[in-house]
Amino acid sequence: MLLLLLGRNGPLGSPAEHYLGLRLVFSQGAVILSAFVAGLPLFVRPAQAAFQEPGIIKLEEASRVLGCGPVKTFFLVTMPLARRSIVSGLLLAVARASGEVGITMMLGGNIAGRTNTLSLEIFNCVSRGDFDEATILCLLLASVSMAIYFVLDRLQKES
Repeated sequence: MLLLLLGRNGPLGSPAEHYLGLRLVFSQGAVILSAFVAGLPLFVRPAQAAFQEPGIIKLEEASRVLGCGPVKTFFLVTMPLARRSIVSGLLLAVARASGEVGITMMLGGNIAGRTNTLSLEIFNCVSRGDFDEATILCLLLASVSMAIYFVLDRLQKES
């Protein structure tokens, strides 16, 4: 769907290229968009759960009763209380996006040195039979994933 919408002949891609000179597919922006789309569901759930937590809602109401406006309440009450859930959601989204191949290849292409990511480079190494390099890159990706896991575990233990 995104390729159809954002492509050269798509309802969003055509005007963006014609009027703004932006090429939305097969670009670094498309890689960023694909990472965003892949990780968004894993960010939304923890953030949504935090914002709907009864304790936070009661403190927001108390803040409003004491005269704080909605923006001030959001930044001084809601965000500090939901911080761990938001960071957890962001880390989950980054972990998901770092392993994404399908959406990234579809939107960003697999252009060497321009739009390929670590996971796409692993795919390329395996495709050309360079299993030693693929193994090294897999270990790098696994190390990043483990680091994210340890940070998430620590955040969970703190809450």
